[in-house]
Amino acid sequence: MKKPLIIGGTILGFLLAAAMVIFIFFPGLPTYLKVKHKYDHIDEHVPEFEKTDVPSDYVSHTLKGVKFSIPSDWEGSSPIKGAEASSYQSGEQYKIHVFKTDYQELTGDENSLYDPWEYYKYTEADYRHFYKNIGVDLPQYGLAYTMVFYTRDYVTAKECLKLRGKDKDVFLDLAEDKEEAVDMEKMWKLKNNEYTAYAVQVLYSDYNGNTWDVNIFPNNNKNEVYTVTLKCPDETMAKQIISSAELE
Repeated sequence: MKKPLIIGGTILGFLLAAAMVIFIFFPGLPTYLKVKHKYDHIDEHVPEFEKTDVPSDYVSHTLKGVKFSIPSDWEGSSPIKGAEASSYQSGEQYKIHVFKTDYQELTGDENSLYDPWEYYKYTEADYRHFYKNIGVDLPQYGLAYTMVFYTRDYVTAKECLKLRGKDKDVFLDLAEDKEEAVDMEKMWKLKNNEYTAYAVQVLYSDYNGNTWDVNIFPNNNKNEVYTVTLKCPDETMAKQIISSAELE
């Protein structure tokens, strides 16, 4: 009887030692198994946008530092009579305009009553600590507005294996956000020596895929973003216009 007991004790000791090693080096393993089972898109990265040829009869325009080409029948318009065009459109279904945002200035606006972190589960410091631990270099300002891009592109199941404490909680929060976002928008990435951009086709609510956003982050100022908003029910045309967009 002693020999089986010794063998059983040896096996049990081995299993306990193995479990201890896993716990020490991979404390996030239970979380990893959970998200792999629960979320179908957890390991997806943002795919590269496949540029398409721009028709030769498209006309080039520039708005707020972004150059793009659109069909020749789109007309410039401005809310101020006689002023330079602030958007271009054709009828009610086709329109393009550009916003430029400096998140450093936005963050430093003491008169703003809006708290961008109000609806987040954790604090900005918590999210920054998490991303630092998984090796993502974040801009100094504007994270509340841009975190969706980092979540879709960098949060995958394996990133949680070595996480502990609140970092694991933050990971679970972002993993859920990532899964929900997949059904709300399609996203692609464009990258070159001048900028990194994320193109988004909005699917939720009443947009029906007719609205597109291109968020362009210059390499020389990651706290700044140029947002091209395009209303276009023709997907082929929308992708042609997006393919033409570049910083001036």
